[in-house]
Amino acid sequence: MKKTFILTLLTIITLGIFRPSAALADSQKLPSGTDRDKIGQKIESFVKEHEKTTVGMTTAVFDKNGTIYKGNFGYVDKENKVKVDDDSVFEWASITKLTVWVSVMQLWEEGKIDLEADIKTYLPEGFLRNLRYDKPITMLDLMNHQAGFDEMPLYKKGDKSDLEEQFRDYQPIQSFEPGTTTSYSNFSTALASYIVERISGQKYADYVHEHVFEPLGMDRTAILPDLSDNAYVQEKRKEDKGYDDQGKLLGDTPFKLWMYPVGGAVGTLGDLQKFAQALLERKTLFHRPETWTELYSTTSTHPGTDIVRNAHGFWASHYGVTLLGHSGNADGFSSYLYLDLKNGIGQVILTNQLYEQVYNVQMPELIFGKMQTVSEATKKQFKPGSYHYLRSYNRGPLSFMLMMPGAIQKINKVSDQPDLLSTFWTIDRSQGADRLEFGVLNAERISDSVLFRHYLVVFLGALALVFALGNVLISSLIGGFRLILRKAKSSAPRSWKVWNYLTSLGMLLFTGNLILLLLSAMTQDYSIVQSWRYMVFAGLGLFLAGCAVYPLFSKARKDLGKGRLFLTALTSLSALAIVANILYWSLYQWWVM
Repeated sequence: MKKTFILTLLTIITLGIFRPSAALADSQKLPSGTDRDKIGQKIESFVKEHEKTTVGMTTAVFDKNGTIYKGNFGYVDKENKVKVDDDSVFEWASITKLTVWVSVMQLWEEGKIDLEADIKTYLPEGFLRNLRYDKPITMLDLMNHQAGFDEMPLYKKGDKSDLEEQFRDYQPIQSFEPGTTTSYSNFSTALASYIVERISGQKYADYVHEHVFEPLGMDRTAILPDLSDNAYVQEKRKEDKGYDDQGKLLGDTPFKLWMYPVGGAVGTLGDLQKFAQALLERKTLFHRPETWTELYSTTSTHPGTDIVRNAHGFWASHYGVTLLGHSGNADGFSSYLYLDLKNGIGQVILTNQLYEQVYNVQMPELIFGKMQTVSEATKKQFKPGSYHYLRSYNRGPLSFMLMMPGAIQKINKVSDQPDLLSTFWTIDRSQGADRLEFGVLNAERISDSVLFRHYLVVFLGALALVFALGNVLISSLIGGFRLILRKAKSSAPRSWKVWNYLTSLGMLLFTGNLILLLLSAMTQDYSIVQSWRYMVFAGLGLFLAGCAVYPLFSKARKDLGKGRLFLTALTSLSALAIVANILYWSLYQWWVM
């Protein structure tokens, strides 16, 4: 009995001595298992391994008590050897969207907005022009990027910052019923920022400065397109140059981000950390603890699972732990903000490289553990075929962009695409098609019949254009030949010759307008969505339709030989092929642009 008592006592004492020590040891480790005091060395070694493709990068790892590690690497201007330091500014890109969702939740906290109400409640009557579904769009739909809108051009000339004016210029088409399709939408976020303006009575830039930046002491952050809201940032930004992910210098662009709330913030790492730290510590930005709880509650999961996808605009990333945050990509810059709410650890990353993945995606494994990738079970469910990303122009006049190289990808097996192996995704078949559900968007499998129809229409149009060009050239050469050699005029009726020439010229004008459209798209020129381009297509469609049927009602055909009758048939069929393309790709719908 005495012996048992002594053993029990020793056990209690032992646990009392060693358990706190073990708990302390665990508290000194990051979620990845790395000791906190070793993470700096780990990051610096990681940078050393990738210095050949590195230009400029700055990062901070922090907890609720402050900074665990902060480091600056490389150059904001590699050619002139301007180093990254604490005073350097970087573009946040789409991390800026988090300021919109914080603003929305502030208004929700004040009872000024209902997240589940129809957003038409907060917009001018008839404001949304291109809706296809009667189902209301809610603020939660905007936050989850499930409002159903197509993508939109982001850049245009000038520094205009009036959101209402920009919305009058262009609104994308709604291709999907609200709540059914997750597709990253800049327009949805911009629309939410405009609602913030409408409810608060302030311009968005003024609102975010007063309710986000200033309370957090973020005095080195700007958000307007011309950065005029912060003189320091405006001047400091001139030092920066943008590069691609391999370190190649990108040229300057004359275009600006027009809907600045979706990605216009520029500032120092210190300021971004202040913002992220407030989000992690749940301080300052809201008055009630319930608001923080609501903000981080799950609003969207991967279909058929309980895997978190979105929480009121904060995207989920799955490493060793589930993280909430947001990434960003701008012209020559990329960024990431990660929050591990469970363990109270965060990281922010800023680079001056477009689509940079080494630091923004791989480096966080040092802090949060190995990133989760696609499961073996999901791989087995994969169906080979042609896929296109739904974050595109799915309907309307810009749907022609589906035929641009790379818009549709043939995937025979998962291993053919390294990106499919290195990312997390699930499969959803609830919408009548195979969809690969990535974090922020979907890729949908196109049936062979639909794909064949796409290519057939384009192929016939291409043949028609070749014919039209040849017809004009040959007709011009023959006419010139007859004129030079003073040959007798052609026996063909003059009305037929005029018809043949004008029809071919109309087809060539279609080609010219289409080429200008594609060139604008490639340069991100906002004129891609100018309605006059599609008015031209509509006019040419009517003209060519009339030309196609003209011979059926013309008396001139009675005087044509077999050769010219055959040429007439080819010209009419070519005109119809162009009309078919105008109709099939909705190029005539200028009223939706």
